[in-house]
Amino acid sequence: MTHPSIQVTVDGVPVSGPFFNRLVSLTITDREGIRSDTLELVFEDSAPHIQSPRRGAVVRVSLSNGAGGGFVGAYIIDRVAFSCLPYTISVRGHSADLRSEMKASKTKYWDNASVKAIVEEKAKAYGLKVKIAAAVSGHVYHWIGQQDESDLNFLERLARRHGALFTIKNGVLLWLERGTGKTAEGAAIAPAVVLPPSIIEGSCRMSETDVDRFATVKAYWQDRRGAKRQEIIVPADPDGVGEHVLRDPYSSQAEAEAAAKAAAREIVRGLIEVSCAIVGRPGLMAGQPVLFSGVRPVLDGRTFIVDLVTHSFAKSSGLRTSFRGKLKAES
Repeated sequence: MTHPSIQVTVDGVPVSGPFFNRLVSLTITDREGIRSDTLELVFEDSAPHIQSPRRGAVVRVSLSNGAGGGFVGAYIIDRVAFSCLPYTISVRGHSADLRSEMKASKTKYWDNASVKAIVEEKAKAYGLKVKIAAAVSGHVYHWIGQQDESDLNFLERLARRHGALFTIKNGVLLWLERGTGKTAEGAAIAPAVVLPPSIIEGSCRMSETDVDRFATVKAYWQDRRGAKRQEIIVPADPDGVGEHVLRDPYSSQAEAEAAAKAAAREIVRGLIEVSCAIVGRPGLMAGQPVLFSGVRPVLDGRTFIVDLVTHSFAKSSGLRTSFRGKLKAES
């Protein structure tokens, strides 16, 4: 039997025994995309009251299940809340990778620039390393603009247009194919296999929905030579009805087609979703494939891509991992 290991430092200094003696729960939420990952700590604070981490402190957390799987993350404390009778302290932090300067509005224009070149330029500006998948970065813009828009919003918008997953992890800007479970180099990420003994009773659910089942996706692009708006339609769900229309105009047929195909893939992926809680597996991360085995027929053999993972520790229940995901996108 393996035992979880938790290591915590505050501003580079390892915490001591009183930290863990007062710790009630620790929760880490890892999200797909750029939405800030979070840390939440809850402490028992009966007299003598303890000193909580200050706002702005950097807390680094390492989790291990003792079997080789691990998670490491750094967070900046942005909220401290005190409750009375019973006395508790709740401490919340956001991912240290989410730079505040990336939220400032900027204006910038590019001519004859590829998606890869634009993303690399943005990463360099913040001292970030970069890993970019060729499948979602080759498009070349004759012209594209960022008008009074933050770099975060601009890169998210660019990612949606090209079916990319944009995120920042451990000082690396990742630009990957969304929903495929592949690395930036195009290699398949090995799926995490979930077996019945690891599942927390009553937590595993899969849902299928007919909501937003569209047969096609339509996108518009501006034909500059003909000074006319054109449209392109791509298939989505073969069992769906109606049409999903992308309202944003695109500058070329290739760009409009890429955006429409990306939206069609997400429509199909969203038809089937899964959620589950398992015995702590801190190595599981958002964006990773999950495969069920021996659970039940509708689940077994289907590969899901995790879009949200929560690692939680409590003295009463130990280390647990819960996740949510959608079907893996077809190649």
